[in-house]
Amino acid sequence: MNFIESEILKGKYFPSKSRERLRATMVNLFILVGVFVILLYAYENLIQGYYIMLFVEMFIVLTLMIAYLVFPHYISMNTTSYMILGALTFLLSISLVVPDKDPELSLFWLATLPIFVFFFLGVDKGIRWNTNMFVVLLIIPLFSFITGIKLVYGWELLSQIILGYLVVSYMLYIIESERSSYEERLGVALAENQMLFKEVHHRTKNNMQVIMGLLETQAFKIDDPKYKKMFETHVDRLKAMSLMHKNLYTNHSYEEVDIQEYLEEITKSLQTYTSHKITINIEPIMIDMNVAMNIGLIFNEAVTNAIEHAFKEGDEGTINVVLRQSDGRCIFVIHDNGRGFDSSISYPSLGMTLIKDLSSTLIKSSLIIKKSEGTRIEIHFNLKEDG
Repeated sequence: MNFIESEILKGKYFPSKSRERLRATMVNLFILVGVFVILLYAYENLIQGYYIMLFVEMFIVLTLMIAYLVFPHYISMNTTSYMILGALTFLLSISLVVPDKDPELSLFWLATLPIFVFFFLGVDKGIRWNTNMFVVLLIIPLFSFITGIKLVYGWELLSQIILGYLVVSYMLYIIESERSSYEERLGVALAENQMLFKEVHHRTKNNMQVIMGLLETQAFKIDDPKYKKMFETHVDRLKAMSLMHKNLYTNHSYEEVDIQEYLEEITKSLQTYTSHKITINIEPIMIDMNVAMNIGLIFNEAVTNAIEHAFKEGDEGTINVVLRQSDGRCIFVIHDNGRGFDSSISYPSLGMTLIKDLSSTLIKSSLIIKKSEGTRIEIHFNLKEDG
């Protein structure tokens, strides 16, 4: 079913779960079903010898197939919708004038035409289209009444058909107006919520910067290098969290973070404190904000540990960071070319404790720390729960 919706109905050319994708698939579904039904009518008219109607139906089939083949590469959805509705309107109008095998079936399509008009064109354009259609249809019984020429139906029945079309159109206009109004109010509420989320993340980031400023001020007053470093380390952790909130309010998503952009910002911050080279190879993956914050803290702790402990004085070290995804499973690697350490020994380090604790919060995660031409930290995890 996904293949049909994506490929045959051309949904792949539009964002997933968007109204544009729904409209596109409905447009193409309507074309294919319409072509199939009209070809059945055309075959019956061919057998019965109604050649004028056969010619009209084959012209409509050709028009619909051209619309299907060139959409959406060469013509827009609105143009395609006009082509389909124009072809159907022409066919239905002719079916009320020119005899065919099953003229009564045209009444069904006539009754459903307002549904397609309002769905494809919306309220305003739908009203204009149905008004024009009503005028066109009104001419047919008037012509029959004035001239006395009996068409497929008598002018009395034609008048009832036109009146029924007007009533159905008006009912659908009311329904579509209510739906559009609700959608508009929903859009306004969503925009307000987005502004609220943006403001919350902005204020959170500003509050964290105030806290960082206080800690940095306090650190300047401390002479003991050990405690001074403790304050600086806490500032780095707060900065990693602050950058995530900055990423959230500067982008369109307020629940997911572009992990590539987020880790690049943390890298720039850490690179200012060290001469060791930090290289990153991060795929642009949108990740839930809670997961992204844990990854950012792990990244901050692992790189900070490498800067402080991996290299001898005077060495020019390199810290490589990789995050890539395959089939919903991610691998996150922080690898330095320093002296390495014995992973069998338990180090009383807050940084290592945080790395282990934070990695355990990731979905189906596994943590590997080993000595491999330096220290290599690997974390494998899923982005989403299975099923």
